[in-house]
Amino acid sequence: LLHITDISWGRIEHPKEVLSLDEKINVVVLDFDDEKKRIALGLKQLTPHPWENLDANLAVGSKVKGKIVTVADYGAFLEIIPGVEGLIHVSEMSWSQNLRSPQEFLKVGDEIEAEVLTLDRDERKMSLGIKQLTQDPWGNVAERYPIGSKHKAVVKNMTNFGVFVEIEEGIDGLIHISDLSWSKKVNHPNEFT
Repeated sequence: LLHITDISWGRIEHPKEVLSLDEKINVVVLDFDDEKKRIALGLKQLTPHPWENLDANLAVGSKVKGKIVTVADYGAFLEIIPGVEGLIHVSEMSWSQNLRSPQEFLKVGDEIEAEVLTLDRDERKMSLGIKQLTQDPWGNVAERYPIGSKHKAVVKNMTNFGVFVEIEEGIDGLIHISDLSWSKKVNHPNEFT
């Protein structure tokens, strides 16, 4: 048996993406089971692991381009070359605290750029970030939103102690319940908004 995971270093959905019926190929024997009379074969093992060919200059802080190959609840995997993927954790996708799932931001097939946050060649692991490609909105927040200045905001959440609002993507604030009205006691923000 030539298992799908031993056909290519990159992700494939079906063997026909790489092979065709009656095609003659070279394979490597990976394992055999005398009792079950089965042999495990490999095709990708005939070529070096892609991590071995990864650009030696690639380092933390480098920019990489690639294609999103998987989106999960915790993040998305960006393939930068076939067989080499990095994880973009959901917390590294946007400066906004309101991003709840990677599906709101990315989909399989998207071609994007990211920054390398960690790189472990021995473990063949890489973490990436997208938000690092834009300026952190908190970097100069005191200059853009000085105390006493007035701004429009979007209500994002109401709790029994106040209202969370967003004045721009990545900049959220709390209006405490005691700051909702000068003249009336507010028991819950939904009485006010």
